[in-house]
Amino acid sequence: MAATGALRPLLLVALLMGVTACASPGEPPGPAPTSRTASPAPAPSTTHADPPEQALPQALVGTWRSDSKDSDAGLTYRFRADGGYTFTGVLAYDSPDGIVQVTHTSEGTARVRGAQLVLTPRRAETSRRDPGDPEGDYSARPAARTPQRHTWEVTGGVLALTDQKGLRVTYERRSP
Repeated sequence: MAATGALRPLLLVALLMGVTACASPGEPPGPAPTSRTASPAPAPSTTHADPPEQALPQALVGTWRSDSKDSDAGLTYRFRADGGYTFTGVLAYDSPDGIVQVTHTSEGTARVRGAQLVLTPRRAETSRRDPGDPEGDYSARPAARTPQRHTWEVTGGVLALTDQKGLRVTYERRSP
């Protein structure tokens, strides 16, 4: 790695200090003295800013559904204690030719790191049905498997997920 502007003088001083520390003035060069004692290297630090990931907490385990009367979308998450999850999102809206429906499903692993919920899809698919454009319909088309991070909070029977852009969606617990 190349040193830049202000770092070059510091690196030069450090290098010179290291070289001059190896020989005392007036001593002839010769073999380096042998070490009689060795100290073990310090143990690496195990302190992290983030808490370690864990399997899903019991408060998160279950089926959660977001059905807003003001929305054309229905979103459902199912979280298992072993860290697996499934997601189904359905958007349905009226068009002049009938109801257009887009469905997205994914499944994968869910991990909790403090207040962060990380969803990593193993499989993700999207389907579309549009009576006004049946030639453009598709079923189970592979979708992006990009991990998602949410801040999560369960209060009573309500799960709130806030994505990285600040969009907060609430879900109600559903009976199995």
